[in-house]
Amino acid sequence: MKPRPQIALIALVSSSLALIAAPAVFAADPFQDVTDNVGLQGVGGGHAAWGDFDNDGWVDLTVDGQLWRNENGKAFARVKDVAFAGSAIWGDVDNDGDLDVFAIGGKVYRNVAGQAFTEIEGAIPEMPKSPMTATWVDVNGDGFIDLYITGYEGDGYHPDFLLQNQGDSTFKVTFRGPATPGRGVTACDYDEDGDTDIYVSNYRLVPNALLRNDGQGNLTDVAMAAKVDGDGDLGAWGHTIGSSWGDFDNDGHFDLFAGNFSHPPAYQDRPKFYRNQGREKDWSFSDLSENAGLHWQESYASPALADFDNDGQLDLFFTTVYAGDRSVLYRNQGGWKFENVTAAVRVDRPTTYQAAWADYDNDGYMDIINGGRLFRNSGGQNRWLKARLSGRGKVNLSAFGSQVRIRLGDATLTRQVESATGQGNQNDLTLHFGLGMHAEDVDLEVRWPDGSRQLVKHVKTNSVVRVAKE
Repeated sequence: MKPRPQIALIALVSSSLALIAAPAVFAADPFQDVTDNVGLQGVGGGHAAWGDFDNDGWVDLTVDGQLWRNENGKAFARVKDVAFAGSAIWGDVDNDGDLDVFAIGGKVYRNVAGQAFTEIEGAIPEMPKSPMTATWVDVNGDGFIDLYITGYEGDGYHPDFLLQNQGDSTFKVTFRGPATPGRGVTACDYDEDGDTDIYVSNYRLVPNALLRNDGQGNLTDVAMAAKVDGDGDLGAWGHTIGSSWGDFDNDGHFDLFAGNFSHPPAYQDRPKFYRNQGREKDWSFSDLSENAGLHWQESYASPALADFDNDGQLDLFFTTVYAGDRSVLYRNQGGWKFENVTAAVRVDRPTTYQAAWADYDNDGYMDIINGGRLFRNSGGQNRWLKARLSGRGKVNLSAFGSQVRIRLGDATLTRQVESATGQGNQNDLTLHFGLGMHAEDVDLEVRWPDGSRQLVKHVKTNSVVRVAKE
């Protein structure tokens, strides 16, 4: 076993715990490419989605329509009698306790007790042309997850569709967005009003959309007012491929990273770090990109967020798609400063839209699949906590839209259960918190998407807690 990296620390300051950014000190090769060792030979490089479809506590994987079963964190076995119609995302459509699948080819598959999948005939009555990505989101709070699907382009730009779950695993189109070239979609209750909102990443130098939800499933684009549409100073915005929600500064509010591809002309939007300014600023965002430390590459594509070193700060992984460019890992140093540690961690791959995080071996450290390769995180001494949520009643069983907060002194660590990130990828639904060297029990505040809150007290660190809605 290789030495574990010493990466970050937590210090006691004025009798309260505060997260302290520390210089990164890595052991050699903190990530190991274990693709072949765990039997993932032949796994594709397309959109990746992690989900525990057989409820055995070990997160499984689907890529390019293939299903791979996780065998106790030691190996993956291809489920050869399952083939989905393209890249897929996991969600419990019928609230029966196991994860079903939507495939971008327009099909919904019902999970039969973790043993098989059957297509739900006629589930999707209409699809956007050239669909690119999708996310599950319960837009109207009825306890059943709905689908937002981006249309892309072909004979012009194509509109997005919102399809609402009718409660019987069939869907009805209730919203057609404007005709824009949507590349990515991700959801979050960014304004903390108890319903989930949607952010659409648009390509071709057109503005992005932030669809604010009124709780009944009526969506209004407030991106310009919230200042997350992009710059557009010269009538051109960004080539946004994928975006991700995450609390970068541990203030309890969800910030946003917009993953902009950009050609050399300076008028094209570079990648954007947007800070959520909270209720006092009517949930608008400030652009903190200029001094964040990102270096420019032309073909940035799909971002994915996780606290890879368990220091309590959310880090950024970002893919690229042009030859000569490489994926990058930026370590969050606190204060909206990010350090490029790609050379130290050796987890970069060329020309890929694939990036999704999961703790596949349940050691408390987040691993990543990137460009058709699985990289195992060798871990360290920092502590962690994982939370698996399940809803009931008006909260969908997958708990999409639910948020969990942990207070450590002046810091509030915040995570959410989300269905999609970047362009078409899905991180593990189990929420992961790095806690630095904090070893004492912690309290969890769960905010469910029906507006209710639940306190879970005295949870041990280095553990997995299951939280069911009361």
